[in-house]
Amino acid sequence: MNNNNYLWETILSDFKKTLPLEVIETWFMHSSIEKVDFVNRSITIISENQLISEYLKNIFDVQIKEILKKNTTIDFIIFYNYIGDNNKFLNNNSDSYSKPNAEEFINIDNFLSKDKPSGIQHFYKKQQSFVLEDYKEPVYNYNKPSLSKHNPSLKKHFTFDNFVIGKGNEHAYAVAQAVANYPGSHNPFFIYGGVGLGKTHLLHAIGNELEEQNPDFKIECVSSETFINEFINAIKENKKHKSSNLDEKFREKYRNVDALLIDDIQFLSDKTETQHAFFHTFNELQLNNKQIVLVSDRRPSQLDGLEDRLVSRFDSGVLADITPPDYETRTAIIKFKCEQAEIKIDDSVVSYISGNINGNIREIVGILQEIKLIVQNSNTEPTIAMAEEIIKRRVKNIKKKIEADDIINKVSKFLKISIDDIMSAKRNKEVVFARMIAIYLCKDMTDLSFPAIGKLFNKDHSSIFYANSKIASYVEENSNNVREIISSIKNDL
Repeated sequence: MNNNNYLWETILSDFKKTLPLEVIETWFMHSSIEKVDFVNRSITIISENQLISEYLKNIFDVQIKEILKKNTTIDFIIFYNYIGDNNKFLNNNSDSYSKPNAEEFINIDNFLSKDKPSGIQHFYKKQQSFVLEDYKEPVYNYNKPSLSKHNPSLKKHFTFDNFVIGKGNEHAYAVAQAVANYPGSHNPFFIYGGVGLGKTHLLHAIGNELEEQNPDFKIECVSSETFINEFINAIKENKKHKSSNLDEKFREKYRNVDALLIDDIQFLSDKTETQHAFFHTFNELQLNNKQIVLVSDRRPSQLDGLEDRLVSRFDSGVLADITPPDYETRTAIIKFKCEQAEIKIDDSVVSYISGNINGNIREIVGILQEIKLIVQNSNTEPTIAMAEEIIKRRVKNIKKKIEADDIINKVSKFLKISIDDIMSAKRNKEVVFARMIAIYLCKDMTDLSFPAIGKLFNKDHSSIFYANSKIASYVEENSNNVREIISSIKNDL
């Protein structure tokens, strides 16, 4: 292994400690260090294409420099380069590209004549032909024109700038930024997770960024309920006027867009005709490389009542889950929201709130708004006692409300294992997994003791303790997607 590859492996090793495997595979495994110049303290990182190169530069540049300095004590300048799709990686000892032959020239007229949803045609100056040795980097227009009108379907207060990043959402955030910067490159982009975790925020942030960077883009950002209602109204109008052409307005609205962003896609379940209409809309947009972003409360494979052909298409894109924020992220969110709302709260109060809520961001906002109202009306400082009273009143005690039977029923439905099998002595893998999930949730969400849960499942105390500990370790490591399974079942409950 030469020094260049050794340095790159060092960088990868560091990132593997903090980043999900899919992030490593998507953005790092198609790149390498092309050249190290110790005299000028510079490194060139070469990537397979422009998207990966730009992404590494925009998202990971600071961290890469920190890793390099930690391992070499040198503050390197990093240059990012990329190779066209039809080329192979350069040899690390090569200092220049070989000249393309005549067949490899790119005709810019043909390139510009096509409908490029990314708007990248605006980055190039029109000319007759393109020769690699004369190539200059495209000049981005950073003086973006002011928008004459704003898309009413987008909520302007949801932006990337005011989205608080933590371990539970960093992958979704990174892909969302890539989607906004390079529309059509991740298609479809499917975001899923529990209630109040920021999925809708990211959806609108993508739309707002797309609109800012591409003022000529046509963007539709709607809920699945709106899509369903508009489709039903189109059908009613057709029947009323005995015409088959009156749904053209509906078709034109959703198929003649550069980006389609849909919230709560899970509500298309069991809507057969609407699914049929959406399937054809999806196909046409994807065929024309238009950006599609979908938001759901669970991953595609877990959506009941959706046609297999839709699930397959949702699964074919980039999936990103958002999990509840940990203590540190909740604390950061609370401080950020306090700053936004101009509320001065002592760190001890912030710490108390963060430690006594489950991470639902809407819940956090509600608590802070109530604190602000009390402080304004009583002219007092926020205290732990004040926060405690508000949380007791607003946050329901789940353990007092949910019964073991409710949990077993939900686990059965979610994992598609019958209740009889869960409660039986069967030992096949799927049944054992479902039983262990049910045991863990019974301990976590009810007041039942281990012996009581053992009696319920006809198991001894040690078996129940083992099942609970096993799932707890899976949750900690997020093995087998257990964390998102637990989160989804809890949300349903």
